[in-house]
Amino acid sequence: MTPDPGDLGSWRPLLAITALFVGIVVTLAITGRRSREPNPLLWISRGLERATGIPGWAAAMIGVATWGLLCAGIGFYNDVTWHVAVGRDEELFTAPHAMIAIGLVTFVIAGAVGILFATLERWDSPAMSSKRIGGLRIPRSALTMLVVGAAAVSGFGLDELWHEQFGIDVTMWSPTHLLMIVGASITPVVSWLALAEAGVRPSRDWRTRAVHLLVAFMLLDGLSSVQGEFDFGVPQFQQLYAPVLVSLAAGLAFAAVRLAHGRGWGLLMAGFFVVTRVNLGGAPSGIDLNVRASAIYVGSALAVEAAAWLAGTGRRLRYALTAGVGVGTLGLAVEFLWNQGAHQPWTAALLPDAVIWGTLAATGAAVVGAALGDVANLRRPAVGAGALAAAGLALLVAIAAPYPRPTGEVTASIAFERVGDGRAAVDVTLTPADAADDARWFQASAWQGGGLVTADMQQVAPGHWRSESAVPIDAPWKTLLRLHRGAEMMAIPLALPADDEIAGPRGEAFPAVDKTAAFEKESLYLLREQTGGSAAYAVAVPGYVLAAGGLVIALFVWVARGVTAQKPRRTKELAGVT
Repeated sequence: MTPDPGDLGSWRPLLAITALFVGIVVTLAITGRRSREPNPLLWISRGLERATGIPGWAAAMIGVATWGLLCAGIGFYNDVTWHVAVGRDEELFTAPHAMIAIGLVTFVIAGAVGILFATLERWDSPAMSSKRIGGLRIPRSALTMLVVGAAAVSGFGLDELWHEQFGIDVTMWSPTHLLMIVGASITPVVSWLALAEAGVRPSRDWRTRAVHLLVAFMLLDGLSSVQGEFDFGVPQFQQLYAPVLVSLAAGLAFAAVRLAHGRGWGLLMAGFFVVTRVNLGGAPSGIDLNVRASAIYVGSALAVEAAAWLAGTGRRLRYALTAGVGVGTLGLAVEFLWNQGAHQPWTAALLPDAVIWGTLAATGAAVVGAALGDVANLRRPAVGAGALAAAGLALLVAIAAPYPRPTGEVTASIAFERVGDGRAAVDVTLTPADAADDARWFQASAWQGGGLVTADMQQVAPGHWRSESAVPIDAPWKTLLRLHRGAEMMAIPLALPADDEIAGPRGEAFPAVDKTAAFEKESLYLLREQTGGSAAYAVAVPGYVLAAGGLVIALFVWVARGVTAQKPRRTKELAGVT
């Protein structure tokens, strides 16, 4: 029997944030009406200008996109919790799916709102970066928001086709899921570029400082969402991705904030992240699953501050490389301490790979972040095109390196000791005896029975292991013995219920009985619902995702060049904030 999703299926979060959004819009319209603006549509724009000190088209676009990110984010976390704790959903438009779809469509609307208000306001960019088509005035950042939003929305439609082709998989990192997640995650970059295109420096006054910091925080939060593979406790990719993704997010966000805002602001942002994200909230009613953030970023924020002090910020490349090395060492050291309490704790088995690849990701990201920080302050990036290309290559290599997941040759003799309440301790003898001695994780893991239960395997003698606690072994729970050593990721089913919706042997039950079995590729069981599909579709969709990513990068460069066009800077101005 499928567990009840409980509050995960509630529409209350959507109604609450929609009511908040409508209330803000109405308040802004009332405020803007006092400006004696004859066009009622511009009342909202004028209200935003009075409240933020930012041109109305940019403030409106950022505000709408922020609401969309909040809506999609809540839907995303509820949806992944549903799939991990409960299993498949029976219909497309559940409450979480609806929130994701509405949030993604909102990014398209945000771009359209930016164009509409820029046209009504007869706005011209100080950098002459806007485009005109007929009577429309089109800020480059607004057009980019439209494209990013459209790409993310297309991922929602493609995802349904993907599931029709390949079954109802539960991995977060399928191509279509990544198109939606990454699309949403990078909208704060577009918002930051919009502020620059509108000529709004962080240092103008406290209001613009606050908006810039909000956008920077959303960028860090968005980049952190990809780490959800580890936040939710059922990762299907190498654990090495955790330090790589943490380092990438930290290097980009904190290197940019330090240049855009100056001393100490990165530390403030890290502190706010800790307050809001260390515990992502208690589990919904009836769900036994703690969603735990994979990073706290305090060490990385300190590392970037230290880099600015030691290397200065005037020579951007030196600053960025020093910051990246700091994030990949001091930053990761703090994350190692924090992740002793993770669902899959970080151990010495991640070393030295975590430092090597994490530092590569951090340095590449910090170079990009340095360029973004310059643009945020309306400066031409002091990092050259060659350095940015090398940074992009470094990021691609760091992301690709942990992708392989081979299977090793290991056998286990498994015995169960039932303790009641549908649970049992698991006793395992491995062949060869040292097969798990340097494992990144060796766990009994149960999910989709109303929550997530993990129990680390503890060695009691050479080759002999026992679970630190009992795990569920009765339906509807799915329970695996998971071994991750080096790049190898493999599993043995401990107990899986029969599934009538899965044809063939993969849908048969695996009862919890004593046995001797070889470890197999774990995706056979983690993605038990997956089926074969069109080979052409399997190539076309990832190709489309890569093409969309390339287009978005090109648009980012186009916007940045437009922001800094016709704005020659003196050498001392390029030195930036120190």
